[in-house]
Amino acid sequence: MTVGWQALEDELDRWASEGRTACFWWRDDDAVAATPALDRLLGLHRSSGAPLALAIIPAQAESSLAGRLKSEPGIAALQHGYAHHNHAGPPEKKSEFPHKRSLSERLADLRTGHDRLRSLFAPGQLLPVFVPPWNRMAPDCLPVMPGLGYAAVSAFQPRVSYWAAPGLVALNTHIDPIDWHGHDNAAAAERSLAVSCAHLRAMRAGEQHLQPLGLLTHHLRHDETVWAFAAAFLSRTAAHAAVHWLDVGAALKIGAPGGSVAPSVTPAS
Repeated sequence: MTVGWQALEDELDRWASEGRTACFWWRDDDAVAATPALDRLLGLHRSSGAPLALAIIPAQAESSLAGRLKSEPGIAALQHGYAHHNHAGPPEKKSEFPHKRSLSERLADLRTGHDRLRSLFAPGQLLPVFVPPWNRMAPDCLPVMPGLGYAAVSAFQPRVSYWAAPGLVALNTHIDPIDWHGHDNAAAAERSLAVSCAHLRAMRAGEQHLQPLGLLTHHLRHDETVWAFAAAFLSRTAAHAAVHWLDVGAALKIGAPGGSVAPSVTPAS
């Protein structure tokens, strides 16, 4: 992995030499309760100084999670679907919000999930950002979501436009060090470095929309390889002069088209 780290360092050096700032943000999915794995994740947040957004499954969220986060300033809570149940049938990819469900059913789950999290978390900690399970949802939901109070939707892969729908920002993640289809997290970590470099090069060359690069973690699914990669990625990038790790509110402003005003969200406190 030494070559991969050096390639990332070299690319960030190019950003610095051009007087540019590479912006990153961090989303961790599937939080439901206070666990030793969550404690380890929060330790990484503290040691790196990188703001952390926890995508929380409303139907499974326990009061222990809310209690644990009260003592952790700087953590944003995001809504991660409703129950994280797959409602898609083969050959469709997994989705909790597929076309086969009526729009009214899907919107009801959005509202119920939001209400559940609002009963657990303070307004300054719960932000109006929706994270669909498996990073996908039927697109007919998107235009309706601003009217329900959502400011952004967060999936995976580079966004092709700043807006996912009018009034709804696409704030995506890009870097996932878990091998979901096998058992080689070391190879997945290597690929994560290559992916990071590729996105940074494309943005620097104007070939990809300017956007904050999102690190995606899943603390309940980490082995030691993934924990080590996450720690190294956070510490190495945070130490580079060209890098700025952003909270969700600041991340929403990156890449806004001229004349557009990014939705305002209350920072975590």
